Amino acid sequence: MDSIFLPKGQRVKTPDGPGEVVELIGDKVVIKLDNGSISTFPSDKVEDDSSAG
Repeated sequence: MDSIFLPKGQRVKTPDGPGEVVELIGDKVVIKLDNGSISTFPSDKVEDDSSAG
């Protein structure tokens, strides 16, 4: 499994919808979803949603 780097505040897509990174804990990513809830996902279930470029 490739390691990912997602800084705090990074916009991401998750199985439960879009949100932003709150914290990385090992291979888990804590996300504050746009609906206001906080959820934890395995890093392989989270993808970068930046629109840079």
